[in-house]
Amino acid sequence: MKKTIKKIYIFRHGETDWNKESRFQGHIDAPLNDEGRKQARTLALKLKDKSLEAILSSDLSRAHETAKICTVELNHIPIHIDERLREAHLGEAQGKTFDEIKSHFGEELTQRWRSAHSTDADVSYPGGESGKQIINRSLAAIEEFLQRESLSIIGVATHGGVIRRIMQSILPPGFTSVPIPNCVLYEIHYDPTDKSWKKR
Repeated sequence: MKKTIKKIYIFRHGETDWNKESRFQGHIDAPLNDEGRKQARTLALKLKDKSLEAILSSDLSRAHETAKICTVELNHIPIHIDERLREAHLGEAQGKTFDEIKSHFGEELTQRWRSAHSTDADVSYPGGESGKQIINRSLAAIEEFLQRESLSIIGVATHGGVIRRIMQSILPPGFTSVPIPNCVLYEIHYDPTDKSWKKR
């Protein structure tokens, strides 16, 4: 019997003012700015020919608004919300700039948090989530949605940290770079028969 591979177009939200300031947002709900909305409209055009059936989105407004802007070009396909697609909870690092975090927590922890190495998946800021926790909750959200809705091609509107950790979990060992600019788009595949993931 032919396998039914699920196709997922996972994308980061558009720019916020906090992104411009290199300020870590985490669960703090910073909204899109005008540039972020423009980026989302450009992203929508990239998604237009992908035959998306629905978008699964983080509940944070910067991701949800990005999804809503995209659906204007996608025949207003439904948007479903799952808080498990939120950005990482960054504990004591939330609300601080990148330079403040380096100064407060040190260069090594800051770099390991941003690393795509699987060996750094357990790293977390004090009071925050580890990379492994992010991987587990976000992939569970997507898998359960695909099973519940019986869809084949979906979009996922989420956050840079989530995308980095998902890609970290499915790329071959030794892969060290996962670019995550605002509105970056990756295509990944899920095989429900053996619950395996891979990047296209």
